Amino acid sequence: MLNRTSFRCGKWLKRKETVIDGACGRAQISLVRRARLARSTVPVTPVRKHRAEKDIRLERERCARLGAAKNRNVLSGGCMEQGEEARRDTAGVGAARAFELVQKELVSEYGADFYGSYISPLRLVAELNGVLLFRAGSRIAKERLNQQVVDRLGARMRAYEPRVQKIQILLEHEIPADVRALADARIEEARQADPEPARPLELTFETFADGPSNFHAYTVAQMIGAGVGVTFPVWLVHSPPGCGKTHLLNAAAHEAIARGRKVLFMTGQEFLECFQSALHKKRDSSSFKEMVRAPDLLIIDDFHRICGKRATQEEAFDTINELTRRGGQIALAANHGPDGLEGLDDALKAKLKGAAVSEIAEPDAPLRRKILDARVAHHARANSGFSVAPEALDMIADRMHVTGRELDGAVCQLLIEWKISGGITVTLEAAANALQSKLAEGAERRITVQLVQKVVARHYNMSVQQLLERTRRHSIARPRQVAMYLACKMTHASLPDIGQRFGGFDHTTIMYARDRIAALSETDPNLKAELEGIARAVRREP
Repeated sequence: MLNRTSFRCGKWLKRKETVIDGACGRAQISLVRRARLARSTVPVTPVRKHRAEKDIRLERERCARLGAAKNRNVLSGGCMEQGEEARRDTAGVGAARAFELVQKELVSEYGADFYGSYISPLRLVAELNGVLLFRAGSRIAKERLNQQVVDRLGARMRAYEPRVQKIQILLEHEIPADVRALADARIEEARQADPEPARPLELTFETFADGPSNFHAYTVAQMIGAGVGVTFPVWLVHSPPGCGKTHLLNAAAHEAIARGRKVLFMTGQEFLECFQSALHKKRDSSSFKEMVRAPDLLIIDDFHRICGKRATQEEAFDTINELTRRGGQIALAANHGPDGLEGLDDALKAKLKGAAVSEIAEPDAPLRRKILDARVAHHARANSGFSVAPEALDMIADRMHVTGRELDGAVCQLLIEWKISGGITVTLEAAANALQSKLAEGAERRITVQLVQKVVARHYNMSVQQLLERTRRHSIARPRQVAMYLACKMTHASLPDIGQRFGGFDHTTIMYARDRIAALSETDPNLKAELEGIARAVRREP
């Protein structure tokens, strides 16, 4: 029962409200709001009256929560054990409900990408002497949450649940055994009743499939994870999407954390959103600067996402300078090298040109086979009995000239085929039927001379018109010969037709360019690798 609080001529009256609780009797709780408005003859407007009624209603709800909290003995997930020296109980109904409300607010504050990666998997486990214990899914997530979220989470939780004193984010093994057992009792029962879901692939060095196309990046990532790469404070790894950049960055982060180093892992989009939020909403970017410049190792994936954002690029440039000045390291990943990042600031481009750079190319046939074996083994651990015939995997590795991510999609198709067939080993014929559209896409796609010209011109940072100029300058003649060589190898056009497509050259000129580039590639491994890379780019060009 709550006594009514009066509102008179624009003045708040300090009143006492009595909360009656059947279990604890009467408790006098005074109103928190004591702001007074000077006496005035100004009439009470509807707006002022509405605000006053709203404040009174909110205060009554707060008083009711405080009164109910005094005698709360039964909490969500279990009961408190009386007589313990250190009282331990699972998170109360108020805390659980408060966390649900806070999560909705954190989505808008941190953005959907950050929320989905780090806050959504967070689990409220228990309350230990007034401290709420949360369980993080990984060590990297724990570091990110403690650096960026824990203070805001605590402040927002206390707004809904005043009993909250402190927020603590731990890993599974760091939570006290008795608390974990009490809090997870019902969860464990549910796990025994339901089959264990498939776990995502652990992004570590042990699960990374290395080969000639990624060996350089793989080796440098291991050096950075071990902390021996301080001679190159900035490292940029670039490749087409799906070639393993994110896997290597996560593996380096896991290794560095295991060795006791302070690591901050974020995407370019998160860097952009956090900086803009600090700059425009809070009008103070000092907290953001402290966060990104504090770790020993800063890792930014999809760094190309900040290209074209002038203020964000300037902050990234300053962060790189400050972090490397005091002995830290920075690892970046992007879809292109420094010259291929459109919209990148000149100062930042020059900084990245002076960094250690590793390129990951699309996998060759042996590496594609290795990736397929790893993915089949991964799915077999979650789906007992799943298997694919070796000749089917050989066929996929030979005919699908794609990235590791696309190979993973192919294995998922085979898993669906295996389940539909009732658990029978996926044969060569079944794999060909299941992947018919993917295999046909690569086999039936017609490559034209114009497509080859477009990709070669882009590779050498020139226009198609420049490529077709009739000049003997080496900077144009060599790329033109490369384009003629690839046109002979990858298209069905005749030599005279190719000559016409290149501006009316005689067929003997096309033959000379073809034979010249073929001979050079036999003696120059760098040119051979360059030709293979351009050919792969032609095949994946839409």
